[in-house]
Amino acid sequence: MDNTLNAFLRGIIEAATEFLPVSSTGHLFLFSYFFPFQNLKIDHEAFEDLFDIFIQTGAILSVVVLYFQVLWKHTKTTALFLIKKSEDKSGFSFYRNLILGILPILVLGFVFKNSLDQIKMRPDLLLILGLSWFVGGLIMVFVEMRQYDESEGKTIGIKESILVGLFQCFALIPGVSRSAATIITARILGVSKKDSAEFSFFLAIPVLTLAGIYKLYKHRSILNSETIGLLFFGSIVSFIICYFIIRLFMAFIRRRSFISFGIYRILLGILVILYFVRV
Repeated sequence: MDNTLNAFLRGIIEAATEFLPVSSTGHLFLFSYFFPFQNLKIDHEAFEDLFDIFIQTGAILSVVVLYFQVLWKHTKTTALFLIKKSEDKSGFSFYRNLILGILPILVLGFVFKNSLDQIKMRPDLLLILGLSWFVGGLIMVFVEMRQYDESEGKTIGIKESILVGLFQCFALIPGVSRSAATIITARILGVSKKDSAEFSFFLAIPVLTLAGIYKLYKHRSILNSETIGLLFFGSIVSFIICYFIIRLFMAFIRRRSFISFGIYRILLGILVILYFVRV
């Protein structure tokens, strides 16, 4: 497969799965298992590692654009609160909750970064992906079968932020899905579908940005005109498509639960596990 087409397809996959609770990293790992980049005059494994993480920046940018007014409002109210020109602490609480939510995965990601960097090379990667999709799907279906009163959903506070942040760490396992881990945890705590999804979006901004910067620095030696071009092309595709995917996703969950995503995960997990067993 031509590398430009490969980058284009990965950008679509990233956009379609990053903020849905199905694991974008898992889907990209699965795609690259069958369709790796070809004929690059660099370390192919290093570029695969960099590309699948870096193109998440496009998806992050779509969140920033879609929620710019919300983020800007919270930034202004935080600044006014800190300089004691306003008693409105909603913005401060918003950013405090984000910090509490990202700290656990940043610490664990740093501690186990060497092991995590090698996980894509494991011979049992497909089994890990399959089991993660399958088990995560079962949990999602079970959680969503409970009855929630959306009109009385809890807000995200300190306790919810810490617990969501802790369970987000499971997303370091390929196939678990950062979105699934955060959304399911928030739903168990009684947070509404809308607030659960949006808090997951906001957590992604610092987490994925830092992951992209780390990978870019780690693999800086392989950057050249060809690799940089592929990285930015994939990111642009991801940004454009993800912008619309997020809007569709939010419209979808206003009417329906996350059960369909759980069923998708279960079926995909079974197929991947069966394939691993056969090969």
